[in-house]
Amino acid sequence: MKEQNFLTERRRFLRTLGQISGALFLSTEILPDKLLAQVKESAPEPQTFPGKEKMIVLSRKPIVLEMPPEGFEHFITPNELFFVRNNTSMPELSLKDWKLTITGEVKNPLNLTMEDLKKFKEVESLITLECYGNGRSFFEPKASGNQWKKGGIGTALWKGVRLKDVLEKARITDRAKHVIFDGADEPFTPNSPDFRRSIPIEKALSPETLLVYEMNGKPLPIYHGYPLRVLVPGWGGAASVKWLINITVSDREYDGFYMVDKYRHPLYQTKPGTKLSPKDMFVLTELDVKSIITSPLPESRISGEKIVIKGYAWTGEGHIRKVEVSTDSGRSWHKAKIVRDEGKYVWCSWMYEWQPPQKGYYTIISKATDNRGRSQPILPLWNQDGYLYNAIDMVGVYVV
Repeated sequence: MKEQNFLTERRRFLRTLGQISGALFLSTEILPDKLLAQVKESAPEPQTFPGKEKMIVLSRKPIVLEMPPEGFEHFITPNELFFVRNNTSMPELSLKDWKLTITGEVKNPLNLTMEDLKKFKEVESLITLECYGNGRSFFEPKASGNQWKKGGIGTALWKGVRLKDVLEKARITDRAKHVIFDGADEPFTPNSPDFRRSIPIEKALSPETLLVYEMNGKPLPIYHGYPLRVLVPGWGGAASVKWLINITVSDREYDGFYMVDKYRHPLYQTKPGTKLSPKDMFVLTELDVKSIITSPLPESRISGEKIVIKGYAWTGEGHIRKVEVSTDSGRSWHKAKIVRDEGKYVWCSWMYEWQPPQKGYYTIISKATDNRGRSQPILPLWNQDGYLYNAIDMVGVYVV
């Protein structure tokens, strides 16, 4: 009931502001077969998923799990609290049979085992990963898809090798323009599309783009792509294809379902509720600037002379320059303190000490701005699939 009241309050407040402004595994290599025996999509629906018991279940087929609010207590998200977004079935893979092939516009096609892959220079990188649909439940009118709140995000220490190094060994040709990723996951029905996506060659050759096999010091959990996934920093999670088995270097962008029909965004502003054809939308790439309030929690009752407001902020290809907080419906804004900043592609944590003038109900608002001048809007750009929600964040609280 409290959550429903808060969502109603959020929508009322956004409408008012709009008028004013212009009018969140098991980690051994033997785990896949044991875990999958418990999580098979054809089996009776489990109440929880092994290794992910604390997660909020948004979907069981495919598996979609949202991080609970307590996950935000960790700057580096524990594997057991890291969100899961599958589009297809979770494959059963054995490392001894697994290989990665690199084909297409290359002069030296490769067929790599994990042992081969680990001969490349290993790198570790702290990277924040967010689902393109994170925050979808806050769109009004409702957008289609899993109704994520704030927990479709997490930060982990990833270990692997640079995709650039592997592609250089494969000796890409001058015709190389895009890189297509294909995982071992399969659609649920024969007529459903396979999940494949591509990124431009420039992003593929960026030294920050990785092929990862470890997550927070442990072998990549099956939920997150065991034994290998690509990690495309600053872009939505869909670009970081899991259970990777094939990389195809191509002279063109991939034209499959999950590029042409899904994971697209409007080319122009439309009236909320308007549905566009794919030709009026572009392929999603980098994330937008965003901040969220993680403490206090919505509809909580708090007391004290000083209240500490906490949260996170992140952006796509850039850095967070500032986070501002308002406690008076946006009439005044105050700069928050950046508590921890690990640089590009990692969320930063922030805090603001607030002294309420009196008891009552308050709506706390946060707004982030990045180094390219991009700032969170009052209202999001509505789109039918609910991608890239990044409106100013709001939390209603009672000061008692």
